[in-house]
Amino acid sequence: MIVEKIPWAQILVLTVVISFLGPIHTCLQPNAAWYALGSVACKLVLMVLPLILIMAVGVLGKLMGRTISMSYYTYLYSMSTALLSFTSYDEFPIGRGIPHFVYDVVNFPPEVLPWSTLLVPPVEAVQPMISGGAPVQWGAWLPAIVWWGIFFAACGFFALGWGVIWRRRWIDVEKVPFPHTQVAIDLIEKSSSKKPLKERLGLPFIVALALGIAYQIPLLLTYMYPWFPDIYGWRTNTCLMGTYYLDPSSPLAQVAGFAQFNKNPVFVAILYMAPLNVLLGGWVWYIVFVVLVQIAYQMGYYSGILEMGGCGRVWCGTQGYRIGEPYKWDVFTTAGVTVGIFISYVFLNRQYVAETFNAAIGKLSKERTEELDRSEPMSYRNAYAMIAASAILIIATLMAVGSGIVPSLTMIIFYVIVNFVQVRTYALVGYVAPCGSTYGIGWVKTALGTPAETTDWYVSTFFSYGLNCQPVGGGGNGFALLSSLSSYQMANAYKVSTKNVFKIQLLVAAIAPIISVAGTVWAFYTFGQNRMPSAGGWSLYEYYSPTALARRPAYDPWWPHMIAGILFAIGISAMHARFVWFPFEVFGFLLATDGHALIEGLWTVCLAAWVLKTITLKIGGSKLYESTGISAATGFVVGVVISCFIGGILFVIRFFVPF
Repeated sequence: MIVEKIPWAQILVLTVVISFLGPIHTCLQPNAAWYALGSVACKLVLMVLPLILIMAVGVLGKLMGRTISMSYYTYLYSMSTALLSFTSYDEFPIGRGIPHFVYDVVNFPPEVLPWSTLLVPPVEAVQPMISGGAPVQWGAWLPAIVWWGIFFAACGFFALGWGVIWRRRWIDVEKVPFPHTQVAIDLIEKSSSKKPLKERLGLPFIVALALGIAYQIPLLLTYMYPWFPDIYGWRTNTCLMGTYYLDPSSPLAQVAGFAQFNKNPVFVAILYMAPLNVLLGGWVWYIVFVVLVQIAYQMGYYSGILEMGGCGRVWCGTQGYRIGEPYKWDVFTTAGVTVGIFISYVFLNRQYVAETFNAAIGKLSKERTEELDRSEPMSYRNAYAMIAASAILIIATLMAVGSGIVPSLTMIIFYVIVNFVQVRTYALVGYVAPCGSTYGIGWVKTALGTPAETTDWYVSTFFSYGLNCQPVGGGGNGFALLSSLSSYQMANAYKVSTKNVFKIQLLVAAIAPIISVAGTVWAFYTFGQNRMPSAGGWSLYEYYSPTALARRPAYDPWWPHMIAGILFAIGISAMHARFVWFPFEVFGFLLATDGHALIEGLWTVCLAAWVLKTITLKIGGSKLYESTGISAATGFVVGVVISCFIGGILFVIRFFVPF
């Protein structure tokens, strides 16, 4: 185990600078879904910042004639992954954050708004932010900046505590693949090698790198210049993440269950490193989904769906896949299967969970407890204590802005469940699921009782999005679980102290939230929210009204569908654990039928990755896969990331100096 001193000065300076400038960089992008500093590609959460810093440090080390240690790379990766949440388009403080509260305060009379001044100051302080060119009203914003800083730090500490609990099982025992971390490890190997450049990169990496750049640069140019040829058909029926949605006039649109497919090869590059059985399920279960929807259509359900485009079939109306009868997929899969996955995993690993808890309460032998404590970032006793203290702080901050005790407790319970399953899916395949919009609001609505336009209703339903719907890849509340476990994976690969990795994660979780909010506030006053291309807001007050949420997660009754989803997930998990011959894994079903996986056409890239990986293993086995397959996948991802980073810099320059 390498215990190298943490370069605290560098880590602290980078954390402060990136936390402050990251949201600003993101807001200046005309297409922050691909050119943010943190992560891009929607729920793929492709890590830009960590890979760019790894390459930058590698180049600087070569130029200065210095050897960069694996500990340094690991510490850098730990810091940068922890910062992703605060530098990305769909995470706080931009995603479902400051821009939307500003919108409400400016556009609605104060007497109707349920938002506390701990969330956003009054209109007279906020109005100058719209057009910019105004002095920053730090005094008016100080209570809100402090509140958001405390709340998100508490969410981060809570997630870090669970990261300690699950680390040994996921990293040491199960050896979960973590595809994105595998890319970073492969890049570090190539950056740190002393071999000649061509030899250390290897032909598969070089060719794939060129292909990644050749793929992404034309897309960048189409965003920059309307006259540039649309080589990949990105301007035709294509969502930002690279999903082609069917037009009702398409012959394929006559199949009620077919909506869209994904044509983005970077998804394939990441999913290529996922387990084959999960990839198999990702496309086989989609075929089952299409058949079931077609049967329902023939029985009279999904009326009018053939006249809808691909996105509308998933998202829109009362007959869309997510909320439409008879399946209500947002409830069955995204809510029910998610809970079932968590229950199944905890039950199958109950001895492990019991051991961590017994270690915390002193029921294990002293020798066993000391053995566990030596290998963990912190003792299980301290981890559970941090979880409990953080939960209390989360509840206290929520109640301070108007949430009730029962909804707050409900949010904490489902925060544990959803965050676990999202990060588990990301660790397996490199894609965040479940992410089907507002499915988690149903649990809080049940706790709230009869819908009413109260402060408790608005505050609780709003915060349930970041805690119970999309703690990763949406609100960002639970991103620390993903970043810590990803960093422990790298620490395990290079035998670096997990305690040091944890300390870095803790630092970022403590200070990045408050700094990122301050950076966002400064930018809005300075440049103007309406002038910054990706800083626009929309009304949270309208979105979370009782009327608007009547169809979330689906129209009543929806509990039977959720219970059915739970039982289905438990059954599939039991079959997979009990019978070696049973090929399907419940995470594959989640990838095939989750709301956001459907909108991103994930089945297509699951199929492509499964075919490529199967061929690789058939031809050359694990040796060819590890020496050539992973290298090629890494090269393509790096090519895309370099192009995205360059594009982001160009767009920032273009904001100030149009060209």
